[in-house]
Amino acid sequence: MNRRNINGIWIAGLALVLSAATPALAGHRMPHSVSNWSQEDSSGSSFSAATLNGTYVFEASGFADDGKPGEVSVLGTLTFDGTSAVTGNLIFTRGDNAQYSCADTITTGGTYSFTGTGTAPGLYSMVIPLTGGNNTGSLNFGLLVADSDGNRAKVIETDSGSLVGVVICGPPGITSMVLKGSLHALPDQSGD
Repeated sequence: MNRRNINGIWIAGLALVLSAATPALAGHRMPHSVSNWSQEDSSGSSFSAATLNGTYVFEASGFADDGKPGEVSVLGTLTFDGTSAVTGNLIFTRGDNAQYSCADTITTGGTYSFTGTGTAPGLYSMVIPLTGGNNTGSLNFGLLVADSDGNRAKVIETDSGSLVGVVICGPPGITSMVLKGSLHALPDQSGD
C-alpha cells in the first residue's frame, strides 16, 4: 500500500468516527456564561472606590529585565480602605539568566482610584511604592473588578515597559517589567 492510500484510509476512518460520535454529542450542551459588561452587574449595584474594601491576597507573576531578563513573582496581602489608600506586605522573588535570585519583603502604603464609569466592569488604577531594604521606585497597576461585590479582581502592571529608578531585591535596577495576576478578598474575620 502506498502512502497516499494510507492517508486516504486514515482520513476516511477519522470522518467515520466523527460522524458516529456527533449524534451522541449533539444533545449535550456545555454550560457557559456570557457577561454583558456594558451595563451594571447582576446585583444592580454600581462601582466606586468603596467597592474595594478590606484585605485581599495579591499574587502576580511575569518577567523583569535588569540587563539579564528573568522571571518575577509577587505574593502578599493588600488592604484597601474603601476610599483611596492601600497598604500591605508583599514578597517579591526574581531571578535572571545569570542565576541571580532573591526574595524581599516590601511594606507599602500606596493609593488606588476608581477610573471607570460606575457600571461593570469596575476599572481602577493602583500605585504601589517600593520601600524597605534596597527597594526604590513605584509600580503602577490596572485593576478590573467584574462584580460590584468587589471580592476579586484581575491585575496587570501598566508601566509603559520603561521603568526608571525601580529596584526590587537590590541593584541592579529594573528597566522593564510585565506582571499580571489577581486579587482575592479574604473572608471577613470580624465575627459580625
